[in-house]
Amino acid sequence: MPLLLLLVAFSALAQEVELSAPWLTVYDPAGRPRWEVSLERLVRTEDGWQGEKVEVRLYWEGKEEFVLQAPSLSADKRGRRWELSGDVTGEASGISLACERAIWDEGLTLIELEARGEDLVLRAASASWTEGKVVELQGVRATTGGWEVELAAATYTLDTGVLFGKEARLVGHGFEIESDRLRLWTDEGRVELMGAHVVPRP
Repeated sequence: MPLLLLLVAFSALAQEVELSAPWLTVYDPAGRPRWEVSLERLVRTEDGWQGEKVEVRLYWEGKEEFVLQAPSLSADKRGRRWELSGDVTGEASGISLACERAIWDEGLTLIELEARGEDLVLRAASASWTEGKVVELQGVRATTGGWEVELAAATYTLDTGVLFGKEARLVGHGFEIESDRLRLWTDEGRVELMGAHVVPRP
């Protein structure tokens, strides 16, 4: 019996239910996997479900975009909203990820994210992904190509490695620059600035 059916069936039971090594796959309207969750242990609670030793795979148009691992998972009674906590780690398009929490609620939100690539260290207060290749970032600090970049908000495109944002501040290569808009190719260290000016040094 699929886990989704088990969740619905067990949600009506009063006693605690424990499942060993369960998994759940959710499909999109075209029949392609949307996300998969596997756990070593799953326990029903008064508010929903608690899982241990969790791996989550998120897909877009049938292609895997994110893999996340965490010590624990909590979910609502129907398994539609879930949260990973503990030392959450993972990967997306060759970039390693670590965050405090990962929440799924019709889309993925990563809290206090740190992402590392070949020449990229990116930290964000939050990162959100719903579909496609674009991740929305808030409170961004990135180091790449000899630049340190600060952005209040930005987007990161998974397949191209392009970071785009407004009201940017850059420090590097002997300059401090403020720019209305920034586009940065993280795999090349190439930067395109619009409405930029060099900050005078005291």
